[in-house]
Amino acid sequence: CGTSGCNLSRRHMLTVAGLAFAGQMFPVKAQTSTPIAAQVAEILAASTQTSFLQSKVALDALIGGAFRLPDPLMEKLADAVRQMAGPNPSDRYKLAAIRKTIYESGPWNDNLAFRYDQADPLGLKVENKLLSTYFRTRLGNCVSMPILFLILAERAGLNVSLATVPLHIFVRYTGPTGAPFNAEATSGGHFTRDEWYRENMPMSDRAIESGIYMRALTKPESVAVMASTVADFLLVQRRYREAMDVADAILAINSRDVYAILKKGTAAGELLRVEFIEGYPTPAQVPPALRARYQVLAAQNEHAFREAEALGWTQPSG
Repeated sequence: CGTSGCNLSRRHMLTVAGLAFAGQMFPVKAQTSTPIAAQVAEILAASTQTSFLQSKVALDALIGGAFRLPDPLMEKLADAVRQMAGPNPSDRYKLAAIRKTIYESGPWNDNLAFRYDQADPLGLKVENKLLSTYFRTRLGNCVSMPILFLILAERAGLNVSLATVPLHIFVRYTGPTGAPFNAEATSGGHFTRDEWYRENMPMSDRAIESGIYMRALTKPESVAVMASTVADFLLVQRRYREAMDVADAILAINSRDVYAILKKGTAAGELLRVEFIEGYPTPAQVPPALRARYQVLAAQNEHAFREAEALGWTQPSG
């Protein structure tokens, strides 16, 4: 759900034997960033000066999200949180107000609470990850739900960020004492123990040690997680080169973003399939003039998966 490798394309197993092409190696050349990746990079660079809401809306706009600021419902929700929390509220009261505002029906949400979308709980449809879709349908997933919780928590002045585990995103809240707590937005925004995530979303000890999972992300890193939806969109559109460039923009912010690493490898694998594997079943059949391109894509695909595995990522079962 935005954080692990779904629908991955690991093509290197079909191509390793032919990478050198009779001893001749070709350099992996840097690619020029595509326009959409440049826009993502700009949004990420500005993330320390903008709100989570502004960043999310800007990223969604790149893929057709029709959310405009100021949005009447968003302002209504933020005002409701402020009023429910009361004067000079503690963090505890702010969090309780956010939970009620999102998950309980009332005039603050036009008597239509936000709920978990049982038809697409992982947000496999890109449009379901957009804030505009969540507001229109009131049905969310483990991308849209934590992002709305995060936005309202930031508006309330709470110290929050995103964190990830395999196939899932959640909110990490840090209290006044510095103690971190996990807020599970797909389950009423209630605190959830680290052990629950380890039991229900298995991950290696190495993945924890390397920081790809269960780590409170910085604000730019949290926005980079939001940007992964842009890469997902480009992959669905078969705009593989652009998806790779967006992944690079994300990795420039967080080199340990394993989802971006895997999506870059997947995009390289899809380019390899489209440009070579479908037309040339074996590496030996690739024309000499195209072998440099073939080798670059195969190397990028291989490198991405090896890097993810070195960080402790494992292929999800099922």
